[in-house]
Amino acid sequence: MSAWGRAATRIVAAACAVMLVTAALSGCAPTKPELDSVSASTMQESVAAVTQAAADGDPAGALAALDTLEAQLKEDTASGLISADRSAQIQASIDLVRADLTAALPEPSPTPTEKDPGKSGDKGDDKEDDKKDDRKDKNG
Repeated sequence: MSAWGRAATRIVAAACAVMLVTAALSGCAPTKPELDSVSASTMQESVAAVTQAAADGDPAGALAALDTLEAQLKEDTASGLISADRSAQIQASIDLVRADLTAALPEPSPTPTEKDPGKSGDKGDDKEDDKKDDRKDKNG
């Protein structure tokens, strides 16, 4: 299995863990729930988007979906739909998934830089180079 395949498997597993935690937390408390059921459902959809992008081998897309999930978490926490404790647990899972996704991003290729003609050491005198070329042509 390739490095990306192993990373994708871990990412999908972590995203599924986030989804399962979210689902498990959405419904059992008889008192005020730590996670509103509508909020849980919305977050589950976002987790599914993260999972699908990761499974498709699109870590950048998965990170974008994770950003959406994190924004939902912050908004729902601020509005009281998610308790602070539950929010911290979900945020910890998001952080783990983000670390895996970031590690799975391809390394950016270095951008070639153009040499500064004034610093190359070339004085613009090509006569010596021309003489070498002429010798190669005659011997050649």
